[in-house]
Amino acid sequence: MKKWMAVCLITAVIAASISACSSQGPKENDAGERGAATFEQLNNEKAEQGMTEMFSSLMSLKLPQGLEVQSKETTQSKLVFADRTKKVKLEIQHDPEQKVSDSQIDMARLKLKAFFEQDNLGVTLEWLKDETQLVHGKNIAVNEVIIPSKKGNDTYHFKAWAELDGALLEIDFTAPTNMKDEWQNSVHEMIESIQM
Repeated sequence: MKKWMAVCLITAVIAASISACSSQGPKENDAGERGAATFEQLNNEKAEQGMTEMFSSLMSLKLPQGLEVQSKETTQSKLVFADRTKKVKLEIQHDPEQKVSDSQIDMARLKLKAFFEQDNLGVTLEWLKDETQLVHGKNIAVNEVIIPSKKGNDTYHFKAWAELDGALLEIDFTAPTNMKDEWQNSVHEMIESIQM
């Protein structure tokens, strides 16, 4: 009788274990399907928010409206956009050869500002912004400046740098100064939207 009770108990334990394992299978599958649905939902939400994925989905951002990709100038590591008039230009470049860490971005901003001033010797630059911002947990260095011209065609120049996948990401936006008010808010919104 004791043997019979032991066999029944073992059989019950095995049956319960098999039942538990088989019921976990669909739950794991459901979780996998929920994970895939969540990923798809996030991508749909990005698209609804006007976000554009770049560089093999390493980053996404909200491009200013009115810019179109310039396929002749675009490469795997450099994306070029312009408006209809070709007076407004946005270049986004990711250079895997230029290694940088997120903590080095602020120091890079100082060096790059010095290079910027050196490239424009003899001209008094009107600095609108020179800072490093924290955007979605990433440091993004920003230089925003008006570059005067003796010909009267001053340039609004917005430059930003960040670390993307261990390498330098550079964002370069230029427009005639008389178009600054039309584009400035969109450019700021683009930087604030960056997700990496």
